[in-house]
Amino acid sequence: MARLRALFALFAVVVLLAPAAAQQRPAPPPYRILIANDDGVRAPGLAAIAQIIQLIGTPVIVAPSENQSGKGHSIITTEPVFREDLTLPNGLRAIGLTATPATTVNIAIRNIVNPRPDLVISGINRGYNLGFSGYLSGTVGAAREAAMHGIPAIAASLAEAASPQEFVSAAEEVFGAARRVKQYGLPPNTFLNVNVPPMPAGGYKGYTITTQALLRGGQESFAETKHPGSGRTIYYNVYKEGMQAPQGTDIWAVENGYVSVTPMTLGETDPSQFDNLRAIFK
Repeated sequence: MARLRALFALFAVVVLLAPAAAQQRPAPPPYRILIANDDGVRAPGLAAIAQIIQLIGTPVIVAPSENQSGKGHSIITTEPVFREDLTLPNGLRAIGLTATPATTVNIAIRNIVNPRPDLVISGINRGYNLGFSGYLSGTVGAAREAAMHGIPAIAASLAEAASPQEFVSAAEEVFGAARRVKQYGLPPNTFLNVNVPPMPAGGYKGYTITTQALLRGGQESFAETKHPGSGRTIYYNVYKEGMQAPQGTDIWAVENGYVSVTPMTLGETDPSQFDNLRAIFK
């Protein structure tokens, strides 16, 4: 009987103390997501993804103060970078920096987001970043910069012809990609380039994994005119989205109603030329 009472007392202690012990377990650290872009800190695409991404993490918004489209991976080296703290219309706090997208992400990782972010999302950009345009895009440059720091990253873009309301549906698709990256991770030195078409009549056809088309994602030209005062020649860039590309490429995917997910890698070394070049340069 004495042994039975002792066992019962031990059981009671375990039952009574277990909840307290469970409550003392430290909460897991927040999953921190740096949100950047090249359209500027007040762009609607940035607010749309930052709003929904709260379902899987804590967004920290650090983006260029003004539009930096087409800046690629350019960086700030000599000019001072000024900081502006602000609140977006959806109530989220944000930081604007007078810098290119790549430098904005660099500063955010080194000086602002501490500890370092677990994921970087760049976008949602107004206008595709398909094919060769990925080399020119500040949106892609920001994601590439994050990958260079060893942080998983997603560049996200929406068709320029999409309506403002479609930023919400596009944000849901980018969120789906981010949720998978959180769950499964990405290999080192890689990032994802996600492009979302306008919503088709029957809805998106789903995600498809694509290659980067080896051509521009649209037709580019330069309109020429004269300055009315000085008479100097002026050139204006004219760009129209839409091209035909082989099946399986990012351009083909969005033209056919799919959300394109292109795995990108750092570095452009071509090992297939090693033997030939060794013979030439021996």
